[in-house]
Amino acid sequence: MEKRVLIVDDETAILFGFKRLIQRDGVVVDTAETVEEAVSLMGKREYHFIITDLKLSGSSSEGGFEVLRHSKTYKPGAKIILVTGYGTPEVMEKALAEGASCYYEKPVSAATLREALKKLGL
Repeated sequence: MEKRVLIVDDETAILFGFKRLIQRDGVVVDTAETVEEAVSLMGKREYHFIITDLKLSGSSSEGGFEVLRHSKTYKPGAKIILVTGYGTPEVMEKALAEGASCYYEKPVSAATLREALKKLGL
């Protein structure tokens, strides 16, 4: 069965890098740069995994939480990885309390991300 991953980040280089890291036979990766784009894609497709940055331009300072809340409401089976360059213990606690499967502070190494996805079932 094909697995679908949605990556949400407003930095094109991050989207490109994560997509190259994850995409392979049996794994389809979509990308979004805004909360609105992510919500639109979630309305059209079923995602098994969602990787989202916390801060997304064009949204509140915590757009990643908007993506997380939307996915928990409309895609409850999706595993969520929240990443941020602005982490604090409070942000980590909030992310996990709101349903994130994993939380990482940028820069996230390829090995760390691959291992997290493997543990989550990809």
